[in-house]
Amino acid sequence: MTSAALIVKIMIRVVVLCLLAGTALAHPVEFQSTDTPPYWSAKLPDNGLGGAILKLLSDEAGVAYTINYLPVKRFRRSRATYLLGDPDILVNQTHRAIFPIGVFYSAFFYYQPRQAAIEVHSLKDLQGRTLGVLRGTIEDKEFFTRSGVKVEESDSVASLLYKLKRGRIDVCILVEGTGRYTIGQLFPAEQAAFAGVLIPGLARPIAVMIDLDNPEGKAIAQRYRMVLDKMMKSQKYRSVLKDFYGPQKIPADRIEQLDKFKHDYAKTWDK
Repeated sequence: MTSAALIVKIMIRVVVLCLLAGTALAHPVEFQSTDTPPYWSAKLPDNGLGGAILKLLSDEAGVAYTINYLPVKRFRRSRATYLLGDPDILVNQTHRAIFPIGVFYSAFFYYQPRQAAIEVHSLKDLQGRTLGVLRGTIEDKEFFTRSGVKVEESDSVASLLYKLKRGRIDVCILVEGTGRYTIGQLFPAEQAAFAGVLIPGLARPIAVMIDLDNPEGKAIAQRYRMVLDKMMKSQKYRSVLKDFYGPQKIPADRIEQLDKFKHDYAKTWDK
């Protein structure tokens, strides 16, 4: 890079920072999310992995915020301006800017002392079994019933795991990291008894979602857009991932998945 180009880049950066500093909000914005440890939870430092990344992004953008945690069923129908989580589970698909900041995976869990090893490639593999799900995550339970699968809803991950152990359900669908985290909290001596089978093709984004029909939301989305790439390439971002996964355990396909999500959702960034 030439000296002139470097000077121009520095000047642009200074102008952006001045613009952000000169348009400070009079109040923190309020995000809504679901309690999904270790990704989002008020009980964890920095509100979990997602919260730690959101803090980096918001510090860079000069945005103060709070997080309000809702049950899954309420969250799915929320019309709030600021949301955190997976865009696909929202019922009200308003015009939101979606910024992927991380990746999570979903899995089928079962309790090995009660259930032989399973492979799930289609609903046929679940015929005759009872499938546990979080309340509000499945709209058409009759579709499963017609396929020979009984659906039982629960209000928490902990409830689903207790039902697995007691044999009330045969298998359940959970966010893989959340299932593992909760098993470790509830059954530390039996963690190996709970098997998890990753669902192929179900990598999903940990995302910041902002309603662009709201003038304030549109301004906040623009702030995040200006600093997103810089934050995700920073050493602080890599340190958060290392602390969460462990230095040698960061998912190998994380960068590929994030790039894909970023490409897919870039079209949502402009109104």
